[in-house]
Amino acid sequence: MTGKGKRMKKAAVLGLALSVLAAGTVTAYGAGGIDRERTDCRVAFTLDVEELSEDDLGSLGQASPDYKLYYEELAETLEEGSIRVELYRVAEVDADGSFRLLSAYGESGLEGLEAADADTTAKQWSDWAQAAAGIVLPEDAERAETENTAAGATGISPDTTAQIRKNPDGKAVGIAEGLRTGMYLVCVEPVETASNRYRFIPYLLSLPRYSYTQEGNEEWNYGDDQANPIYVGLKPEREDRYGDLVIEKILTSYNETLQGASFVFEVKAVKDQTLVYSDVVSLVFDGCGRETVTLEGIPLGAEVTVTEVYSGASYRETTSGSTSPSHSIVMTAEENSVSFENEYDGRLNGGGASVVNHFTYEKAEDGSGRLNWEALAGNNDSAAER
Repeated sequence: MTGKGKRMKKAAVLGLALSVLAAGTVTAYGAGGIDRERTDCRVAFTLDVEELSEDDLGSLGQASPDYKLYYEELAETLEEGSIRVELYRVAEVDADGSFRLLSAYGESGLEGLEAADADTTAKQWSDWAQAAAGIVLPEDAERAETENTAAGATGISPDTTAQIRKNPDGKAVGIAEGLRTGMYLVCVEPVETASNRYRFIPYLLSLPRYSYTQEGNEEWNYGDDQANPIYVGLKPEREDRYGDLVIEKILTSYNETLQGASFVFEVKAVKDQTLVYSDVVSLVFDGCGRETVTLEGIPLGAEVTVTEVYSGASYRETTSGSTSPSHSIVMTAEENSVSFENEYDGRLNGGGASVVNHFTYEKAEDGSGRLNWEALAGNNDSAAER
């Protein structure tokens, strides 16, 4: 490849399906002019990394380092559903490869796109994609939510959509076809799995794509040739979904003379081999009955272990006989609860008071975490005064 050819390749700055040319340079690279009247462009959105080029995978890895794990989980959701992709045409493309913004995007922070060249940075292309998303999805441009984007607040409807589904070969693919040449904004509808929520970074897609044939010749690929399709991926971001855990304590017998029975529970949650939640809570009884405490904000999919670390000197656990009984569950979107049962054991030792330090686990953007202490409401009052 010549030096100019390398410079041309550098223009594919968004990797995931973006080929961008400096104005007036097309014929210099031997591909001829773009047939801007074409209306049969076709693109295939996929979760199959084997279909993506090395350049696309490199850019995808920068945007979503854990994309392989994300793609696998997203593909599992397609057994019973689909992922909706929306395409908005934001610019026309001239025969020489330069772009002209459509009127709806002319004063939107996208003006510089018409002067884009091989030195335009990936950040600039990302900023333009966000600006375009802000026009078609004004309620949440940064996140590019798409639940209600069909002719949304701006009245702009997608030019076309694709539904990524499992095909008969088990591949996750969605086809958008009948597209005019030009620059498109790609927005993907958020997806919820059993334990995570996926949002997708919007990006810009140029049709046709500048590519090379197997013989090494330069060409414009419109995606209409089944033997040489245009495959592009998604750029997912993942965040935890959260649920509540109810700890139930049943006290079947109680000694009125001793007064006050306190029970303390240690709670730990692990997800993907990482501690994601740690806390200590207590329940105080003044008679027989049932008491509960609800813990909020535990990641779904985490394995939670609740251990009764203190039950007073005169009460014993009736269901396990263990001195430190524990229960483990995996958090789901449904109701999550564990139950412990104690009874008075006939001894005259005091029921005991408890002072509880309350900890929450905070995860930073870099993946590190720390435990934060805060005062816990509901401690045994007499103990808290000591």
